[in-house]
Amino acid sequence: MKDSLGKRILKNLDAWFAGFMFAITMVLVIINVFSRYFFNAPIAWVEEVATSCFVYTVFVGAAWCLRTRQHVGVDLLVDRLPEKAKEVVHLLTDLVILVLNGYVTYLSVLFMRSSKVKTMPILKISVNYLYFALLLGFGLMTVYSLIHCGTDIRDLIRGKEKEVTE
Repeated sequence: MKDSLGKRILKNLDAWFAGFMFAITMVLVIINVFSRYFFNAPIAWVEEVATSCFVYTVFVGAAWCLRTRQHVGVDLLVDRLPEKAKEVVHLLTDLVILVLNGYVTYLSVLFMRSSKVKTMPILKISVNYLYFALLLGFGLMTVYSLIHCGTDIRDLIRGKEKEVTE
């Protein structure tokens, strides 16, 4: 049965959000290029908004890549291992990624706390609206890493159950 459009969007909300932020970035940059070229009057706030949208694109897009396991990896050696060893290596890798993402999420909170009085020069809004992209991206990556670890553990357990029943 096919998922409805709403379900597909919710299942891929991170990808849709990153794509939407990228589209906004592109539209704003194009508008500013035309404004600068044809009217010799660039729009000052466009650069800050486009940059902020692009930062969200990068961090939320990175989270989507982690969720869908799209990140580049070197698995030349891992591919040569027996199936059980591959599963253990995948679990260990996902555990390291979980710890690192969790730590960077924590550092993002500290960074935002230390930056709460800073404002963007043109928009005059808190830079934490921009820095929230770090927290959102790494927070999502932490959650996705936790899910991957759970999946890896389940696969290892199922593999052991399979061996016992055979």
